[in-house]
Amino acid sequence: MMCNEVMTEGKLCQQCGNPIEEGCSRNKPPTEAKYCLRCRAARRRRANLKYVWRPEYDDYLKGQYYGGLDRRFQVLNRMIRETGLPRWYIKRRAARLGLTMHQDRRPWTAAEEEIIERLVGKVSALTIAKRLRRTEASVVLKIKRMGLSRRVRDGYTMRDLEDCLGESHKKIQRWIENGWLRNRLQGTRRHNGNGRDIHRFREANILDFIQRHPEELNLGKVDSIWFLDLVLLNGKEIGAEIAARPNGESEEAA
Repeated sequence: MMCNEVMTEGKLCQQCGNPIEEGCSRNKPPTEAKYCLRCRAARRRRANLKYVWRPEYDDYLKGQYYGGLDRRFQVLNRMIRETGLPRWYIKRRAARLGLTMHQDRRPWTAAEEEIIERLVGKVSALTIAKRLRRTEASVVLKIKRMGLSRRVRDGYTMRDLEDCLGESHKKIQRWIENGWLRNRLQGTRRHNGNGRDIHRFREANILDFIQRHPEELNLGKVDSIWFLDLVLLNGKEIGAEIAARPNGESEEAA
């Protein structure tokens, strides 16, 4: 009897190495138990898990889950296909990692409204958002509430187009040299590093390029808010405005 008690008292957990407090049944000696109470509880919880989240999923979200709604939607769909996890479960994990889009609730100042009035129609909403250090969505909503048009009437600069399309200066320059993307020069003399002038791209020309060469775009890199606004809203606005112009009126006069 004494030998049996010595054997049971010295039995250690196979997982953590700590002494086993009791057997498989409560208040019974650990004659057949392999794990301590703490490890047993942890093993039961893992066995009852409906979904298993792996560390590599966190790495993928941190590296890919950013940008506009279109890109985030694509990342979610890919994870659903490859992991079998439901959408809500992945989005909840992204929220816990601090990767979700946050609404900017700061009140607007008179100085910020003045900047919007000065820049709207000259640069994209994305560029304005960067200058104000706000989200693009909040700037777009503010422009709507102010009753202003987001259409860039003077044309996009090269930097604007790089930000909106998510492409490099070199690639956009190749489109211009191939004759795919029409542009005009502002007529300002610049230093050699800037090509000696400022490029301006009209929305009609950007739309024409997208329709003729869609394979050149990577929708995962394109700013989704700007893209939808351009294709669904401004495209119609451009067509309506051109149709309403008197015959012979030049594009510059408009």
